[in-house]
Amino acid sequence: MFTSIKSRLRASYILLLVLLVMISGLSISRLQSLNTNLEEIVEENAALVELSSELNIQAESLASRLLLLFVLEERDQRVDIYKEIDQRNARMDAILEEMQALVTTQQGSSLVTKLAAQKTAYQAELQSTVEAIEFGEQSDAKMQMAGPTRQALQTFLDQANQLSERQRSMMAKNQQDVLYETETASIITIVAGITAIIAGLVMSILITNSIVTPLKQVITLLTNVAKGDLSHKANIQAKGEFEELVSSVESMRNGLIEVIKRIDSSAQTVVTSTENMGHTVNQVHTSSHTQDSMASEIESSVNGLTDDIRSMASHVSVSRNQAQTAHELAQKGSSVISATSKDIISVASYIDETSQAVAKLNEDAAEVAEFVTNIRNIAEQTNLLALNASIEAARAGESGRGFAVVADEVRNLANNTADVTESIDKIITSISTQASQVSKEMEHGQEKMRQGVAQIDSVVEPLSQLEQDSAQSLESLDNLNQLAQHQAEEAEGIANRIREIVAATQENNLAAKTLASLSDDLTGAANATQSATSTFRLP
Repeated sequence: MFTSIKSRLRASYILLLVLLVMISGLSISRLQSLNTNLEEIVEENAALVELSSELNIQAESLASRLLLLFVLEERDQRVDIYKEIDQRNARMDAILEEMQALVTTQQGSSLVTKLAAQKTAYQAELQSTVEAIEFGEQSDAKMQMAGPTRQALQTFLDQANQLSERQRSMMAKNQQDVLYETETASIITIVAGITAIIAGLVMSILITNSIVTPLKQVITLLTNVAKGDLSHKANIQAKGEFEELVSSVESMRNGLIEVIKRIDSSAQTVVTSTENMGHTVNQVHTSSHTQDSMASEIESSVNGLTDDIRSMASHVSVSRNQAQTAHELAQKGSSVISATSKDIISVASYIDETSQAVAKLNEDAAEVAEFVTNIRNIAEQTNLLALNASIEAARAGESGRGFAVVADEVRNLANNTADVTESIDKIITSISTQASQVSKEMEHGQEKMRQGVAQIDSVVEPLSQLEQDSAQSLESLDNLNQLAQHQAEEAEGIANRIREIVAATQENNLAAKTLASLSDDLTGAANATQSATSTFRLP
């Protein structure tokens, strides 16, 4: 019934409010009873006592004024006394009427009625005494005064005193009742207050325990999550708001587990990709080193070819001046041309192998570019997963701040990975461009070499003819001299192209080293990502 914090607090507040209303109602009822008793004491009993006292005074004053009539001989003087007696009688009647109006009990009303009857009897005896005085019967008047009048006065005074004493006793009793009710009300109020305090303490303890206990369990779970321990489930028995809180924490834990697993899987994929790329880069580096060695050999061969061609040109020039040695020079020239032809064919073979190596380098660069694209995609996925982890940590509030820092580091790592892959992509693009350029230059060099072979073949036939017929040696030597000069120029061009090939090969080798370094950096970044995710304990 009271599963939520709201319902528990509402029930405790209602209970306390009911207790306060009960205490207030009890206090109000007791105060009203006390007020009624006090009004009865003040308005009835005290007033009746005061009126009884005044009635006694008026009765005694009438007796004293009656005694003055015995000593006053002038009627005018007695008239004033009569007026005063009439006034006091009227006042006594008024007092009796007030007393009759104040009494609320049957006994009190009976006493007041009896007192009024005695007052009438007293006034009748008093009137008889006055009449005796007025008729000059002093002795009868004195006897009337000392006898029935005095007796009626005494009876009236006794009844008035009896009424006064009764009212005093009732007033004392009412005062005792008021004191008793006051003490009773105080005790009941104190007991009700203590009961309310105890009920409030019990309710506060129960409600506090029902809130604090599951809250501590949730805090412990969040502390474990903040420390990276995600292996424990939220086995917390709770209802209401805490049930929703525990469900949210468990959802957050499961979400973090999925995110960490995805990040770890992505990091493993990056490590595998970087290892594969490292092997490819090593192959490229090895191929570039081999290509560099071959290009150096080709350069040496071309330089030798250039020297041979220049030497041939020198020999041809000498042959023009030494016709007698034309046959010998023709044999020597034939031998030199044959060697040159072999060298050129060897150079052509080297150039063809170099062209194949450059094509292989271009293919390897394309594979590396594909690996770099995969790494960039993985880095983007890692960045997205890190962003999702930051969002989940932000939802967790203060308890997810530690994980938010890890998520930010993972996102920074992913951004660095993207930057590194972009640099690698640029280098691979440069390598591919240079490889394509070198391939074109190699094809051009092959064409030139074929032309050189054809030209040397054309030289071999004249030399054979020179050997057979030295008569035509001068003309043949002129042609050979022209061809030699042309070959020297072509050989110089080939040498320049070979130097360019060597420079491009060296640049490729340097780019391969740079790519290997970047691959190592990427591997280190992926290992750092795995180290960061390994701090979490997963179920």
